[in-house]
Amino acid sequence: MAHPAATHDDILIGVVPTPNPDALMFKVEEALVPMGTYEYPAGSDTSGSPLAARLLEVEGIELVLIAPRFVTVRKRGEADWPAIVPAVKERLRAFLAAGEVAVLDSALDALPDARGEVEQRIIALLDEEIRPAIAMDGGDVTYMGFEDGIVRLQLIGACGTCPSSITTLKMGIERLLVDEIPEVRGVENV
Repeated sequence: MAHPAATHDDILIGVVPTPNPDALMFKVEEALVPMGTYEYPAGSDTSGSPLAARLLEVEGIELVLIAPRFVTVRKRGEADWPAIVPAVKERLRAFLAAGEVAVLDSALDALPDARGEVEQRIIALLDEEIRPAIAMDGGDVTYMGFEDGIVRLQLIGACGTCPSSITTLKMGIERLLVDEIPEVRGVENV
């Protein structure tokens, strides 16, 4: 989505720590995308996201996650936050001031395949209860499938390499899904 032109210096960007010491969330006041999250690891095809392409040019960044009102940046272990944070903030400000599109329409329009009733209930619970909580920590969860009672998920953004991701998966997500949806026996990270 395009942004109205703003004065570069007027653009506020909040930097929020996440439970993952290698990831920070950069909060913005304007919507970057209408909904969903878009993850771009270093070396991946960023042709669908001019913003991800610019941020991945910063030395030390290994992953960019773009959500409606934040960007999570994950660094390589040896990289230094004091060098990365100002570069990310500067690129975000310039990007927003130029009024560019964060994720191109072709990437936004990718439609999910048809899903059964149980899968629709799983996805609804993920969207309503789980994803907002995980987003507060700079991450997201992607639904990857449901087979033989097992929900396959992928933790992304700050959650992808977070030390507490297994606890989040088993004690939080799995407990809620098993309690709310009788067909679910467990959760698996893929």
